[in-house]
Amino acid sequence: MHEFNGKTQYKIFFFILIFILLGFLIVKLQPKWKNFGLIGISNLIQKDSEPDLRDKAEKYFNSGDYATAIDIYQKILKITLDKKSAYLRLAHIYRYWGKYEDSEAMFKKALEIDPKDDATYTDLGKLYRNWNKYDEAEKAFKKALELKPDNDQTYSYGLGYLYRDMGRKAEALKMFQKAFEMNPSDYNYMAMGDIYRDLGKYDDSEKMFKKSIELNPKSEAYLGLGWLYFDMGKYDQAETVLKQFLEKIREKAEVYYVLGQTYVKLGKIDEAKKALKRAVELNPENQNFQNALKIITN
Repeated sequence: MHEFNGKTQYKIFFFILIFILLGFLIVKLQPKWKNFGLIGISNLIQKDSEPDLRDKAEKYFNSGDYATAIDIYQKILKITLDKKSAYLRLAHIYRYWGKYEDSEAMFKKALEIDPKDDATYTDLGKLYRNWNKYDEAEKAFKKALELKPDNDQTYSYGLGYLYRDMGRKAEALKMFQKAFEMNPSDYNYMAMGDIYRDLGKYDDSEKMFKKSIELNPKSEAYLGLGWLYFDMGKYDQAETVLKQFLEKIREKAEVYYVLGQTYVKLGKIDEAKKALKRAVELNPENQNFQNALKIITN
């Protein structure tokens, strides 16, 4: 058996003291580390890293729990170096939730960081379109094209869908065709499917939606196809593709709304109530969803 001499005991005591002091400093200084450029170190001792938090937030978003997703992104804002992407994600979630003023505020914060980002102007335009602020939407889309004239999505998802919502279908068709010529992507096939449905060209619309899904199995063209089959009175097929959207992509208020209306046509009243109730839960600000639910429950 070896006995510890005085020097050895002193060294052990010294190292224990150092570890205690380090632990104390970690607890006390962690909130201040960001001021010293040590955010990366701070992240290491968080219960969840930033990528883990982002993954969790997206899972809650995809399940329709927007409130929890927003809470997590607010936490991310406090630790991330990439504040722009966090502001943009918050803006998108608020938009899906129907919280348009909050969404606008987040987009503007992102633009303060990067005022020349055409994609942010395009997304801001989408928000204004959802909000029925058509003049502001058009200004935002045109600003995006000023910054990047070759962005096909600004022509399609931007001006195309804006003019469609405004009832200016001929102009909408031109924008969709221009985008399609620039990039025949799954998204632009879906946009062509939407405008063809509006124009009553159902066969062409169906082909476009199916091509979009062929190119991208998670294309939101399932929703457009659901609307198309609903308009054609093919309610069983509408039910099938709308359920596929929910299974393959995520929860979305509009999908539940169309599904609810489809169930009404099929005489499935209980299922219709559940679907419309979920639509309202996901977007409580939408008056159409609320009215549809009131009609079926009265």
